Amino acid sequence: MASLRPVKRLVADRKRGEGKAEVPTKKRFKHILWMASRGDLGKRNIAIIWMLFGSGLRINEVAKLTRKDLLTPSGTLKKTFTVPSSYTKTGKARVAFILAKQHRTAVENWIADMIDNRVFVSDQNTYRSLMSDMPMFAITKKGKGWRTMAFRDKKYTDIDGITRTTKVCGSMQNLISEIFKSSGLHHGSTHSGRRCVATWLDDKGVSLENIQMILGHDEPDMTLEYIDPNRPRIKNAFDNLLLNVRVS
Repeated sequence: MASLRPVKRLVADRKRGEGKAEVPTKKRFKHILWMASRGDLGKRNIAIIWMLFGSGLRINEVAKLTRKDLLTPSGTLKKTFTVPSSYTKTGKARVAFILAKQHRTAVENWIADMIDNRVFVSDQNTYRSLMSDMPMFAITKKGKGWRTMAFRDKKYTDIDGITRTTKVCGSMQNLISEIFKSSGLHHGSTHSGRRCVATWLDDKGVSLENIQMILGHDEPDMTLEYIDPNRPRIKNAFDNLLLNVRVS
């Protein structure tokens, strides 16, 4: 498996964003967060961005998450959680993470905002008095009232050629696309977060197998397609590899 990796990553020198969701630079990512923070629902928007870029979730997986998916009954924000099979494109459950300090802070800020504004709260003492089955992020505001975002059916063909139907949240997809465009990420899509996670983890030397697990891919070749080649790193690797080789 690992032997395929160098070959794949040296093929086809693509321009940024060409044919794939663009991977933003760290500077661009900060600007995305700033743009997301604007408006009455800025805390929600920032939390959604972090679920995409911090957990590597698909946009519709984020939309389907409920409060009890991310909170324990005592109200603690989980560091590790399960993305149920009914949420995923592959139909397989997987483990996901909320580990980075900035990521956890963003989600906590949105939770606090929901509590302060009494967004779908209950009289129970569990889950911080939030209705546990309600969406964590697929919530919007109309006038002074709160409502959940709508889902619609979408058909797609899986890798086995079988036509399947899934629920998609067009409102959240459009929201994130607009934030990306206003941030100057013109070739970005809701998949930019997943490609970003893959590329950043690869730059840090995380194994292909672990990146594959985080993204929930069945095959490593699919994960390789999400990683932008780091050419300076590849060149440095070869330079170091041949450092002590002398020509006689």
